[in-house]
Formats: sequence, structure tokens, C-alpha cells
Amino acid sequence: MKKITTVKKTTSKRVKKAPVITQPVKKINFTPFIVVLALAVLAFLYYRFGVVATVNGKPISRFTYLQNLVKTDQKQTLKQMANEALIFQEAKKQGVEVEKSLIDTEIASIEAKIVEQGQTLEAALSAEGMTRTDLENQIKIQKIAEKLANPNLEITQAQIDDYLTKNKSYLPTTYTKEQLQELAKTQLTTEIKNTAVNTWFSELQKNSQIVIR
Repeated sequence: MKKITTVKKTTSKRVKKAPVITQPVKKINFTPFIVVLALAVLAFLYYRFGVVATVNGKPISRFTYLQNLVKTDQKQTLKQMANEALIFQEAKKQGVEVEKSLIDTEIASIEAKIVEQGQTLEAALSAEGMTRTDLENQIKIQKIAEKLANPNLEITQAQIDDYLTKNKSYLPTTYTKEQLQELAKTQLTTEIKNTAVNTWFSELQKNSQIVIR
């Protein structure tokens, strides 16, 4: 008789997959950003088109004011700002700085001369539409330019005598000889500085790229 073999059936157990836990997606609240952006736009629009004056109830917009200002100025202010930026860039490149004490000394000298004329520095600045900070900035720029130009300030006696001879009719009659000598030296020094700065700056502009739009 044939031997009957029995085959045991094996049943495979199904592996249960771990449940996928999905985290709820948080919604980004754009409301604060939109509010800030809207306020910024409104501020810009007010600055650009807001009313700066009224004449018998009729408004003059800031936009109109700025348009006329640009026409009158003819970009002179923009050119001046570009020139100042160029000087500051070159000063940073060359590592040139001006001490605050030097600026203060110059202002004190200017103020002393104005007081001698019976005025105050504040009144003189106000008449020119300037503030003390404006004056400080101008002096700072001038001193930086002078340092970068590095003029030769050796004044000879022959130069002083020549200056006094040529400008005799313009000199104060009440000054002593020593005062006239000092006045001539000061004027010559100023002329040399200005010539050196103008020459240096013209060369600097040639080697720079300035675009006025």
C-alpha cells in the first residue's frame, strides 16, 4: 500500500501596518502682515499725495509741491548729495577720519567772528536756512576733502608780501602790520586748500561713476 503523506498547510499571518498619524496643517495667519502692509501703503500715499497747504480751502498736494521743488532745484541737491557720498566713500577707502574736536574748533572760530559783527550763530544759520548740524556736516566734509587732497601749506614771506601789495586797496586800514601779515597768510592758506581740493575732487570724479537719474 502506498504511504499517504499529509502536507500541513501553513497559513501566513498578515502584518498589520502601523496607523499613519497625520498632523493637522496649521493655517498661517496673514492678517497682521496684511494690516502692516496696508498701513505702509497708506503712509506712502499720504506722503506722496497728502496735502501740504491750503489756499482759501483749496489744497496743494505734496506731489505737486515735490514736482515744483525738483524743477526749481534742477537736481542741484541731488548732485550735492552724490558729491558728498563720493567723498565719504573715498574717506572710508583711505581710512581718513576727522576728529570731533577739530569740527568744534572750527565752529567756535566761526561763531566768534559772527559775534564780533553783533549777531549770533543761530540767527546767522537760520537766515541761511541751516541748522547747527548742517554746519557741522559741511565742516566735516570740507575737512575730509582737505585731508584727502593733502595740499602744501608752506607759505613764504614773498607770497605774503605779494598778496598784501596786490590787495592793498581791500585791506582793513585799522589793522597793524602783524595783523595784516596774519590776514594774508590765512587768505593764502584758504586759497591753496580750495585749489587743491577742487583739483583732487575733479580727478576723483573722473575715476568714479555717478549716475543722476
